[in-house]
Amino acid sequence: MTESIPTATIYLGSPFYNDDQRARVVQAKKLLAQNPTIARVHFPFDQNFVDPEEVNPEIGGIRSMTWRVGTYQNDLSGIINASCGVFLYDMDNIDDGSAFEIGFMRALHKPVVLVPFTNDPDKVKEMNLMLAQGVTTIIEGNTEFEKLASYDFNSTPAKPVMGYRII
Repeated sequence: MTESIPTATIYLGSPFYNDDQRARVVQAKKLLAQNPTIARVHFPFDQNFVDPEEVNPEIGGIRSMTWRVGTYQNDLSGIINASCGVFLYDMDNIDDGSAFEIGFMRALHKPVVLVPFTNDPDKVKEMNLMLAQGVTTIIEGNTEFEKLASYDFNSTPAKPVMGYRII
């Protein structure tokens, strides 16, 4: 067996709007930090763009054009500079931003590891066709999350989406 060399650069995509999503990111970062094939992890919320002229952006939900352009460009740069994407996908609260980032990454011919989660394990497992066929590998978040620490991000072996009703 050859020694693993940390060459992979990861774009860690995830919604970050509730406590469950934020906790998953913390855990994913710990697992990815243990992985011997990873050189760097980029998480967009660690690189938040700040518009110094924006006052109380959390009130009202309407962000400045400067913030929107800066955030969008920073996220695209993170994807462009990554060799692989890891997406913590909340199956209970589908996030359009994550879906866009996955599509953009695949358009750049970069592998995507999808890690879907649900808080309702009895829920029927279903996934959109474009997402299911678009990702390279699936690691089930509720049962296989720890595999992020040992997955070979240098060769990114495929593991197609199975066991989901495709819609």
